[in-house]
Amino acid sequence: MLQQDEPSHTRLRNLVHYAFKRTAVESYEKQIEQLARDLLAPAVKSGSLEFVSEYAVPLPILVISEIVGIPAEDRAQVKAWCDDFSIVALNFYANISDEQLHAGAKAVAAFTDYLQGKVEELRHHPKEDILSALVHAEEDGERLTLDELVANTLLLLNAGNETTTCLLSNGLLALIRNPEEMARLRRDPALIPNAVEELLRYDSPVQFIGRLAATDVNLGGETIREGETVLLALGAAGRDPKRFDAPDELRLDRHPVHHVSFGSGHHICAGLQLARMEGRIAFQTLLETFSDISLSTDKVEYGKNANLRCPKALPLSVTPAA
Repeated sequence: MLQQDEPSHTRLRNLVHYAFKRTAVESYEKQIEQLARDLLAPAVKSGSLEFVSEYAVPLPILVISEIVGIPAEDRAQVKAWCDDFSIVALNFYANISDEQLHAGAKAVAAFTDYLQGKVEELRHHPKEDILSALVHAEEDGERLTLDELVANTLLLLNAGNETTTCLLSNGLLALIRNPEEMARLRRDPALIPNAVEELLRYDSPVQFIGRLAATDVNLGGETIREGETVLLALGAAGRDPKRFDAPDELRLDRHPVHHVSFGSGHHICAGLQLARMEGRIAFQTLLETFSDISLSTDKVEYGKNANLRCPKALPLSVTPAA
C-alpha cells in the first residue's frame, strides 16, 4: 500500500486495519515486557551488552513475528529475507547495485513461496494472528489477492522490525550522549512515552521518503515537474528551527512533539501504536534493569542502509540495578 494512491490505497489500508483490529495488538504488552527482560537477563550476569544485536534487533523482530504469526523456527530466515528486501524497498531512490537488486528479488520470491503454503493452511485452519486476519480480511466484499497479501505482509514485517531497531539504537545513543536527559528519565519514568516521541524527532528511524509529483508544483522558487521524484527528508524535518525551539537539543519534556517520523496523511504508519508501545517498554525495562549504562567504545559505525540510519553496534558496560 506504500506505492498505491486512491482508491487502491484506501482499500488495502482498510483491509490491513481490519487485521490489526482483529488481532488486538495491545494484548501483547505483557509478552513484550517479559521478552525484554529475558533478552537483558544475560547482561545482568555479565555486566556487558551489545545493545544492537542482543536487544534492539531481536526484540522487534520477535514481537512482530509473534503478532504476524511467523513460527519461531522460521524467524531467522524471515529476518534475512526482510533485510535483503528493505535495502531495495527503502533505498530505490538512490543507487542500488545489481547484487542488491538480485538479493532483493530472490528474497521476495522465496518469501512468496513460503507464504503461499502458510496462506493455504490458514484458509482452513485460522489462528489468532495478523496473517490469519489478513487471509480472512474482508471489507465491503473485497479481499486481498495473494500478491497483495505477500506485499503487505512483507511491509508489516519490515516496518515492524527494522524501524523499531533504529528507534531503540538511535534513542539509546542519544540518551548516552545526553546524560542529563537520561538522568531526568530515571528520576521521572512517567516521561518515557513523551521521551519516545522526542527521540523519534531527534533522530528519525526513516531518514527520507520518496514521492512522485502528481502535477507541476512551484516550491521555493523552483518548479518540480509532473512525474519527477521528490525526496522528503524526515530527519531534517525533525530539526526544523521554524518548527522546534532549539531543534538540535534533546529535550525529553518537549511538548508537544509534532514530528513526522511516522509519516503523515493517508500514508501515516499503520503500526505506530505498536512502535510506541515497544519503544516505551524497551526503554523502561532497560532503565529499570540497569542503574548505569555506558558506551564501551568511542567509535560508532552506521549500517549500509542509508535510509534506515542506525548504528551497527553499541557495546555497553552495564551495572545491574539493586
